[in-house]
Amino acid sequence: MSKLRARVTSGLIGAALVLIVVFSSAEVFHAAIAIACFIALYELHRTFDQQKKWQIVIINYLFALIFLLTPLFSSVSQKELITFLFVSYLMILLICSVLFHDTVKFSDVSRSFFSLAYSVLLPLHLIYIRNMNDGLALVFLVFIGAWMPDIFAYFSGCLLGKHKLIPNVSPNKTIEGAVGAVVGAVAMFALYGFILSFFFHYTVNYWILLFLSLLCGVASQFGDLAASVIKRETGKKDFGNLIPGHGGIIDRMDSLIFIAPLTYYFLLFFEVICK
Repeated sequence: MSKLRARVTSGLIGAALVLIVVFSSAEVFHAAIAIACFIALYELHRTFDQQKKWQIVIINYLFALIFLLTPLFSSVSQKELITFLFVSYLMILLICSVLFHDTVKFSDVSRSFFSLAYSVLLPLHLIYIRNMNDGLALVFLVFIGAWMPDIFAYFSGCLLGKHKLIPNVSPNKTIEGAVGAVVGAVAMFALYGFILSFFFHYTVNYWILLFLSLLCGVASQFGDLAASVIKRETGKKDFGNLIPGHGGIIDRMDSLIFIAPLTYYFLLFFEVICK
């Protein structure tokens, strides 16, 4: 019961902080996401036992900073810039493995490349969404699509869960919880669409919104399960202890890391919400 109380308390505080950040200026939002990405990168360095390999740490933090500055450039040049940075980053990692081959192995290169992509490049899409037209309304789709399925999965799994989903990856997750996650995503997206259209006079394409809710309801769970795979294979219970009852920031962001790019590219092709 104390663990649940800590989890709920931390969740409420976290939700309040998210609301403050989202309703702040785009610059404050950008800075907050950047800080979260650096913390996530630090947690992955610890998870992969790379925190003492200073070459890897310096390269990763340097390129994390550069990647996090790309939203400041025009959208026309962002694609070419990110491609250039990706190629440069990989080449520098490989050069590092040659120059410091006694301590920096190819496995370190692989893990470092993954760490930067996972902790920085994927959540970076949150900033891209916030900078879109109607970005304030659109960015809430990411938080709803990531965290509402998690909440519904937790409670529906506790109340109804009997059949294990993928026990070798996450022994506590159930099929009933997974179904509850998808149902919860659909319900919360529909409620959010209603609030936007009724109270704020947005035009909402409910069929497209429903499609996105289904995608988020499924993808958010894969985000959670993918993080579980990483922890299981590295022998870690949590990525950190920053958030009481939840673990590290990645433990709280794992679904968000999947949902941010999914939502961004979905919004590039489909108009869900507009004024």
